Parts: sequence; C-alpha cells; structure tokens
Amino acid sequence: LTGNEIIIGFNKHSQKLLGQNFKEPELFDESFVYKNIQSNIVLLGGKQRGTMYAVFSFLENELGVRWYTPNINSVPKRMNFNFSLINHHEKPTLQVRNDFYYEAFDPIWAAHNKINGAMGYRKQHGGIEGYWAVHTFYRFMPPSEFFEQHPEYYSLIDGKRIHDRAQLCLTNSDVLDIITERLKVAMRENPENLIYSVSQNDWRNPCQCNNCQAIVSKEGCESGIMVWFVNQVADRVKDEFPDKFVGTLAYQYTRKPPLKIKPKKNVVIRLCSIECCFAHDFESCPENQEFLSDMKAWSSISPHLYIWDYVVNFSHYIMPYPNFKVLQPNIKTFIDNNSIGIMEQAAYQSRGGEFAELRSYLISKLLWNSEADVDEIINDFMYGYYGRSGQYVRDYLDLLHEQLKPETHIHLGLKPDDKLFTNSFIEEADKIFNKAEAVAENDDFKKRVEMARLPLMYLKCKRDPVNSKYNGTFKRFTNIVEREGITHFSEPGKIQIEAFLQQVIQAK
Repeated sequence: LTGNEIIIGFNKHSQKLLGQNFKEPELFDESFVYKNIQSNIVLLGGKQRGTMYAVFSFLENELGVRWYTPNINSVPKRMNFNFSLINHHEKPTLQVRNDFYYEAFDPIWAAHNKINGAMGYRKQHGGIEGYWAVHTFYRFMPPSEFFEQHPEYYSLIDGKRIHDRAQLCLTNSDVLDIITERLKVAMRENPENLIYSVSQNDWRNPCQCNNCQAIVSKEGCESGIMVWFVNQVADRVKDEFPDKFVGTLAYQYTRKPPLKIKPKKNVVIRLCSIECCFAHDFESCPENQEFLSDMKAWSSISPHLYIWDYVVNFSHYIMPYPNFKVLQPNIKTFIDNNSIGIMEQAAYQSRGGEFAELRSYLISKLLWNSEADVDEIINDFMYGYYGRSGQYVRDYLDLLHEQLKPETHIHLGLKPDDKLFTNSFIEEADKIFNKAEAVAENDDFKKRVEMARLPLMYLKCKRDPVNSKYNGTFKRFTNIVEREGITHFSEPGKIQIEAFLQQVIQAK
C-alpha cells in the first residue's frame, strides 16, 4: 500500500485502511461510501452494484461527469484533483428502479444512472431486477389452443362463455393447474428475472359465473378473486423457486383492494395509476383521492407493492405534457406507502417523446434519491445538454407549467385542443425557442433545441394544419422526424403517424 491510491472495492488494501473490524458489505447491498483516508481514496459498496455505484457517484459528484443520454456525456478535463476531506455515503430510497423510457433501455446509461429494474431481462453491468411479462392470461392459455374444447376455461358474460376481450374463469381447477405448470416452465426458461407475472388481460370482462362471483361478493371487489387465485399459484411454485415472486396487477377493474384476503409473502401487487390526474400530485388533487385511498389500503395488506406509474401522454408522446412538478411528490408518496419498486412507463418504442431525454434523466435521479433537488438537476441538464440555449429551454419549460391552474386536470389522453394550450402560449413559446436556436453554439446543440421544440411544432400542426402546411412548420417538423429516426408519435405507432400526415396534407 502506497500513498495517493484510489482503491475500489473490498480488498486487502481497503481492508488495511478501514481496519480489520470493518466487515465486507453484503453482496446485494447497493449502498456505498467513498472517503479519503489520508492521501488515499476508498470507494466501496456491495459487490453486485454498490461498489460500481460508488465509482459512478464519485465521478459525478467530485469530477463533474454526467451521463445525460446514451450518446451525450459530459467529461470535464482537469489535470489535478485536490482534496482535504471526502466522506460521502448514499443508499437508494427504492429497491427496484425502472425508468421505462426508450432512452433509458440502454444498459450502460441505465447502470451509470443507477437504474436496476426492467420489464423482462437485459444484460447490464451489475445485473437487473427483471419483471417478466404482463397481461399474461392469454399468453399462458391462448383461446386458439383451448376455447373450442374447453370454453369453460374462459369468462362467462351474460350467460355465455366468450374469449374475445375476456378473461379466465379463475375458479376452474384446470385453469389453476395449467397456469401453474406453464408459469413454472417460464420461470425455468427465464431464470434471470425476479418477478413473474400472472395477470389479467388488458381489457375488462371478468368471469360472471356463480363460483367466481361468490368470491367477488365475499371480498367486495374483483381483486379478491385475483389475489385468491394468484396466492394458490404462488404456493405451488415457492418450493422450486424460493427466491422468486409471482406478480399480479391492481389495475382498472382490480384496482380496489379486497376486504379480507391478503397477498402471500411471495406475491407482488403491481398497482397502476392509469386513471389519475397528472397535473397535480396525488396528495393534493381531488381527482386522485380514490386512487390514494386504494394505494394506502393495498400498502396495509401487501408484503410487496410495486408501482406501475405513467409519465407521458400515450395518445400524443410528442405533444407538450406539463407533469414535471408531480414527478417527485408522486414518487415520494409511493415510497411512503411501502413500495419496493416503481416503473415509470413512458415513451418506450422510439426516440422523440416530449422532453424524453430530460424526463428520463430526472426520473433516474429521483428513483435513486427521492429527496434530490429537482431544480438543480433540471438546470444542470439544461446547461450541460443544451449549452447556451439551455437558459431559454428552461424558460419554455417554466412557461409550459405556468399554464396549469388548480382547476386544470390532465390525464393520459390530453388532446391538442385542450384549453391548456392557448394561442398566446404558443406565440410566446415560439419566441423563446427562436432565442434558444439563435444562441446555440453549433449544429449539435441546435439539433437538440429543435428536438425540444418539436412538440410545439406538432401542437401547431394539430391545432392549425392549414397554416402549418403553408408557413413551413409542417415541413420542418417532418424533416426533423426523419433526421432523428422517430417512429412513434403515440403508442399505436405507424397508423397514428399516417393519420397525422393525412390530416395536415389534406387540410384546406
């Protein structure tokens, strides 16, 4: 051991400096410390990810390194690093952190920004806490395989067994046997995941047969029979998979928690906020009180609560969506209600979502540390990513959020003709972006500003297609879309893009 060493991980050098009484951190401990001991610096955490996070945080906090997007980093040049005292410790506020943006799927970016959760599995430094699949009823029991011979496996609706946009008959013992065995196969074939989904299809029509409805009546809601069924599946797989979990949804018709039954210890409840207002946080908005009540009730009975939250407008990924002010308080509310994980579902199919780069970056910071300074993170991103133009892009972001009022409520289907978007707002926003483009240092920064401006162009095209076609807005919009390789303006993808193009082209 010599002076001026940077020592990474638990080894003979770090142990000598820290003393023989210092115990090696647990393998999966994500907390870390970096500190100096005289002229040496030790960076140390759990072997799986903790030490790696110590290195990344040292680079960020002490040397100013940033990983804004998978392609845009900031690495300041310096010849020396001088210090007198370093003693920094961090631990995550959340066990599983899933930033579900297209940009955030890059495994190197995700590791740098301490994202450790994913829908399914991907190879990533430090590993990943995978959640296998969702809406799995028909994945396990496709009607094409079973319905003709066994219609009794599917929902009874108005006296008739159906499979089109239906569910399964959860009191049928064969259904339990088939689901269990096929889940075991999935768990054996995909051993990398932590949680495996047994969950309703992405529509309604639960079974109305007498046996199913007897349990629903006893539990006061449809989630009762879902938990009853999933508990049995979880019991049947726990011996072979003692370290794994079975997940199910509290979503739409199953969002209300049951009266009596509780999820088993190896069951994860994935609560979804799809009906909520995202102009205001859960605690303050009258429209969100029913969801808040359901969440608190689930929190009181669930050993593991995993949140499926929504942070974009799925009908218009590429349109202005002023929800930045609710990101932190909502994440804190989830954590206060004992959530072990959060997935922030966003524009996941393509680049081009409104402020996708900024929002995915901010979300990664808040999932790790829910008390982080939001304004500091946003301002750092603005100047690091947009350069001199960042001051004006920030002005636009503030202007957009100033349009929100206490009586303003926005949901996942916010429309271009909403009263939120006034002509005066659009005119003022255009002026701000003109300034931002004028001061851009080079073409790279200008292109980033154009991407930030793209949602405003889209809004103008949707609201006034005739003028947008003739004043150049539409042409500029389509040129940027082509240049940036944007394939989705909304969740449906190509069909919605074609409809948008035809709307503007045919406008007179």
